Amino acid sequence: MNKALTHKVEETVERAKLWLKQYPKPAVLWSGGKDSTALLHLLKFRAGADLPVVQWREPKFRERYRYSDKLIDQWNLEVYDYPPMHVALADGPDVETGQMRFDLLKFQQWGDKCIVLSLGTERPIGGEKFLCGVDFLARPTGTFRWPWNAVFIGTKRCDTDLIKGHVPIQMDIRHHEGSPVSLYLLHDWSDADVFEYLETSGVKPDEDRYEINDVGEWVHKKDKSKNADYIPTCLNCVDRHNSGPAWCPKLKATVSSMAHLAPYEDVVVPELGFRPIWKKEVAE
Repeated sequence: MNKALTHKVEETVERAKLWLKQYPKPAVLWSGGKDSTALLHLLKFRAGADLPVVQWREPKFRERYRYSDKLIDQWNLEVYDYPPMHVALADGPDVETGQMRFDLLKFQQWGDKCIVLSLGTERPIGGEKFLCGVDFLARPTGTFRWPWNAVFIGTKRCDTDLIKGHVPIQMDIRHHEGSPVSLYLLHDWSDADVFEYLETSGVKPDEDRYEINDVGEWVHKKDKSKNADYIPTCLNCVDRHNSGPAWCPKLKATVSSMAHLAPYEDVVVPELGFRPIWKKEVAE
């Protein structure tokens, strides 16, 4: 580990210990991705905090969490999952390709309120297993008794979203009435910091999500066929950009559009960098 990162880790651990004193009953939000895994490792093995973990999974794609299951076993983690309060869709042009992209929104219980989890989608290829958009919108929902007063979250200031682009968080601690305190412990870390921290800590990143490029750097894999953050989903009949008949691969038939019934929501949280920059295009 280089000197700069060693210093950053030491500062982050001290900040974690301070926050653990201020918020004595926290949990960790963990997707299994590099950032939240580095966060979880730092808290558990450097700050000495053995905290409960929340990880929301897609029921139809449990096999995409093999990496998480391995760490759950190795690190003896206490992990909670529960259904969303309600669900919706979001859309917008892909910041890289310009093509329309869709997210599955899961509004998860978060104290007395909710937090929105955006799950990316990919168009199903060939005969691969896929999630039906109608089935997603009709999935079981419910509430959850939230017992924690704070949550450590791995979101960083440099993070980007394929629909919203760069979403720079403007704080490291976020207070919101009726919700647990959000603690962004790695807010000033870079992707390179995270990958180096994991490697020097003996934690190999999830090879279903990341790979080493030609110059020896860890990067996101272009192939998302095993990535738990991107689910192959058919949204043909609920695509609000197509009002005509749609082909349903589940029924193997042409069906009428149900887009006018599908719930679409624009997630706007200015202090977290989420702004509806795509809204004008959708309206047109």
